[in-house]
Amino acid sequence: MTLQVNADPARWMYIPARFPWQGYAQLEDWSSTLVATLSDLHGYDTDQQDLFRAYAEGLSRGVETGEHRYGYLTQPHVEVAISSFYEWHRLDVDDDELLGLLDDRAVRPPTVEPFESDALGVGAVSVRHVADPDGTVSAVAHWVWRLPDRDIIMVIGDADIPRFLRLRPVYDELARAIAIVPGDEGRSSIWPAA
Repeated sequence: MTLQVNADPARWMYIPARFPWQGYAQLEDWSSTLVATLSDLHGYDTDQQDLFRAYAEGLSRGVETGEHRYGYLTQPHVEVAISSFYEWHRLDVDDDELLGLLDDRAVRPPTVEPFESDALGVGAVSVRHVADPDGTVSAVAHWVWRLPDRDIIMVIGDADIPRFLRLRPVYDELARAIAIVPGDEGRSSIWPAA
C-alpha cells in the first residue's frame, strides 16, 4: 500500500525529486516545461521566467529523504505554498510529537482539533506559531492520521500568516485528497491521480 494524492491539478503540482520522471529526463527539462506553461498562462517576461525556474528547481532539489512535495503554483507571481507529505510504518512516538506540539520554538500554545477525510478517517490537525532565531514568526500545521500499520502526516508552514489563514481551506482540501492505494511500500513518489 502507498499514498495517492488526488490533488486539484488546477491548484497543486507534484514536485518530483528524482529523474527521469514521467518523460522528463532531468530536472531542467521538467522546470522548463513548467515555466513555459506558466508563462503562456500569465505572460511572464524573461526575468520572471528565470525566477520561477530557479524556484521550481529549488523546490525539487530541496525534497528531503522520505518527503513527498506538492507546490501551490496556480499563480506563483501572486502566492505560492509548499506541502510536504510523509508516510511511515507506525512510529513508536506520542501523538504530540507527530502533531508538532513539543516544538520549543512555539510562541503561544498550539491548537489541535479533529480532522476527518473519507479515505483516511479521523485524524487531527494542529496549528502552532513558531519563532525562528531571527524572530520571524511562522504558522505551521500538521495533519496527522495514526492508522494501525502506518502514520501519515502532511505539513505546511508559512511565514506569511495572513496568507496561511487565507489558504487554510485549500490546505484542508488537499489533506482530504490523501488516500491509500495498492502499490509499492515506500516507493519514492506519491503519484498524482491520473
